[in-house]
Amino acid sequence: MASSQFDQLTGQFLRAVRDAGGGLGAVCAACVRVLPVRRAAIVLEERDAGMQPWCASDEFAARVELAQATAGEGPAVTAVVGGVPVMVHELSADCEHWPGFAEALAAAPVTGSMFAVPLRLGSIRLGAVDLYRDSLGRPGPRLLSAALHIADLVTASLVLATGDDARQWAQPLSSRWIHQAAGMTSAQLGIEIADAYARLRGYAFTHGLSLVEVARRVVEREIRIEAE
Repeated sequence: MASSQFDQLTGQFLRAVRDAGGGLGAVCAACVRVLPVRRAAIVLEERDAGMQPWCASDEFAARVELAQATAGEGPAVTAVVGGVPVMVHELSADCEHWPGFAEALAAAPVTGSMFAVPLRLGSIRLGAVDLYRDSLGRPGPRLLSAALHIADLVTASLVLATGDDARQWAQPLSSRWIHQAAGMTSAQLGIEIADAYARLRGYAFTHGLSLVEVARRVVEREIRIEAE
């Protein structure tokens, strides 16, 4: 893309975010509005908890992101670790690199393709923008170039957010549940906080639940993670 095209895309994206009310939810909506994709999601890396979904443009994307969070693996995780976009040409058949993620998806089959674009600032790993298409296969160079530019804009917004902007980008309730549940489990079992997150994820995987659902039930004392 030429410099003028990047400038035009920047203007379109920022206007779309503003029109949607600002914040991460608006960013997801803006990605769908300015890029030729069907849906979008943003996951951020949280200490010990790993990649957690902070917004999704629709229920389909939210379901895939919950599968990644529960399995602790997937395209976004790989993209952030490697620092380069990761492609999934067909969600229903191209996830063999992440067996836990594939198994979590199998409970509610999905179709189409996706690609995860890392959000990184130098060596700092923030998360990823996950973009979904109905069509199968690899995104073309123009779309990939535009997606990388959007990822840079999202990264800058995350780093520079202050005041009211920061409140709009505040941690979602689902993540707060996970952290609270991990803290409760750590205290109850006398284990390290990192091990508590692993126990929650293991319980979720074993019982066919999302990590968020397990965390909510722990917080509301509907279930208790038992010592091994």
